[in-house]
Amino acid sequence: ETAPGYIMFVAWTVFFVSAILFFKEPQKLTALPPSSSSVNQNYSHDTMEMQPLLSNTSNGNSFKQTNTPKTRVSRLALSFTAFFSNIPVMTTLFIYFILKLALECILSSAPSITAYYFHWNTTASGTFLAILGILIFPANLVLAKVSRRYSDRYIIIVTLLMLIAGTFGILFYGSDSTTYSMTQYVTFAVFIFLSTNMLEGVNMSLLSKTIPKSWARGTFNSGLLATEAGTLGRAMGDVVISATALAGFDKMLNLTFAPLAFVSIVTTIVTWKVYEYLVPVDQDDED
Repeated sequence: ETAPGYIMFVAWTVFFVSAILFFKEPQKLTALPPSSSSVNQNYSHDTMEMQPLLSNTSNGNSFKQTNTPKTRVSRLALSFTAFFSNIPVMTTLFIYFILKLALECILSSAPSITAYYFHWNTTASGTFLAILGILIFPANLVLAKVSRRYSDRYIIIVTLLMLIAGTFGILFYGSDSTTYSMTQYVTFAVFIFLSTNMLEGVNMSLLSKTIPKSWARGTFNSGLLATEAGTLGRAMGDVVISATALAGFDKMLNLTFAPLAFVSIVTTIVTWKVYEYLVPVDQDDED
């Protein structure tokens, strides 16, 4: 039961030791310092260019740009306002939250659902999850080729429709649990898994093209925002699995994926409503 933990510990230890022994920081290309003669020749010209266009004094009163706490609070408020009013960024972060929620639901619920309906043991469910992971590689190859012909926003809509199909197809519509087909579960579980992983790639691509450069600096940057959105989605997925398991394993499947199907429909509608805004921003008009 603890073998995966030991395997990951060994793998990360090898990676950590290899990074210490073999990783070298690449040299940074820096401009050569100017010669003293060129500095002397351009000194007077540069000093004239650095003179302010307006005088700092007017009628004997000096003008000074201050950086008071009130000014900093105002700038922070403007930054948050700009963030929440940026439709492409907010949409992509919301989609990222939903896809991580769906991905966590399908992965965390698989052992319990397959054990209840198909009497799979730990080895069988683990093999199934491993096969799902292997399918990422061909899916990403297909996504790379498709992204050359279609825009990111178009592929997002298509993958969201795949997610809707997967969440509705995996539901159990009968009354006898023995009639639930293994083929049905495996097929639509693959639908959900592949759609969320493909959606993640194209969604993050659109986020990188729409987020302003100013949000790529500092601690609270776009990477942190995406990480927190994904972490929140996974946490909510675990909460959903824990809550539905309390109702019994016979109700776990539908209680998990029926609300997820509704959320997927809402996400698709919202994305379609803002479809025209989901375009890369002009690099000259970011701020």
